[in-house]
Amino acid sequence: MLAFGVDIPIVEIILIFGVVVFILLIESVIIIALLVKQLQKTKNVGLLLERLSQVLLEIKKAEIDELDKLRRK
Repeated sequence: MLAFGVDIPIVEIILIFGVVVFILLIESVIIIALLVKQLQKTKNVGLLLERLSQVLLEIKKAEIDELDKLRRK
């Protein structure tokens, strides 16, 4: 195949494109795996934060109950 007056072998070009596409495919799989792992960590942090909020609310309710008991005396 002639391009700009230079003979370029088409088989080697297709082979190089195939290698580049394969490398990009591997990179995309690795990135997707990392994103899934990060999503699981984020979900876990969200659950822990929700549990922390519930515990803080329970502590506040207990404090309010104690203050009401002290006020009644």
